Amino acid sequence: MKILVDIGNTRTKYQVEQKGSSEIFTVENANINNAWLDEYWGSASKIIISSVKRGVLPETILTWSKGSQVKVRFVDSEKEGFGVINCYEQPETLGVDRWLSMIGAATQYPNSGLVIVDAGTATTIDVLDSSGKHLGGWILSGIDLMLKQLGQNTSKVHYDISDIANIDFGKNTSECVNNAVWAATVSLVEYGINKARQEFSISQCILLGGNAEKLFQHIKLNDVIIDQNLIFEGLKRY
Repeated sequence: MKILVDIGNTRTKYQVEQKGSSEIFTVENANINNAWLDEYWGSASKIIISSVKRGVLPETILTWSKGSQVKVRFVDSEKEGFGVINCYEQPETLGVDRWLSMIGAATQYPNSGLVIVDAGTATTIDVLDSSGKHLGGWILSGIDLMLKQLGQNTSKVHYDISDIANIDFGKNTSECVNNAVWAATVSLVEYGINKARQEFSISQCILLGGNAEKLFQHIKLNDVIIDQNLIFEGLKRY
């Protein structure tokens, strides 16, 4: 049994790869310890991991794996792999989540020009041509991060953070801040999709990440879909 793992900043998602199973589970990073690993991952033959950063949790998993004799592999971004060519001069500096999303997208939507938007802690946009060549991308602070940053760096702008994705003009400070952050993100994504379509041959835009569904509600373009499994599809190749 193989387990595919995507470690985020606060939560970890994982998929147990066995016949007839495709369910994705989520656990808070703070809840993962040796006892949890023994119970949920102890019977695995191999664990393939994507981690946005190395730290306490990856080290905990590595130490546990040595004692449990479960094979663990952390995936790193590469110059080329599984039909995808990384455009970064230093390929290892490309976020591994972006790398795996591109591999997953190339696998699921072969021979297609793609725009891949991950709306998570950061909002990232990557463009992939039909041959699998990475044509570049953008990184912007994610919705939640932008909302927190403004409050931390301004002394006279007081607002409450809302879970509602609204891009109307606000009628109080909280609405003005929240709606502006969503409007800015929607505008960036739509501009990026249109720019890619003008410059390259693009047939599909794929959204994933925690804010994908809310973002999707406001994007008024054709051929935009949500696919939350791209990172796991990329992990499967390893």
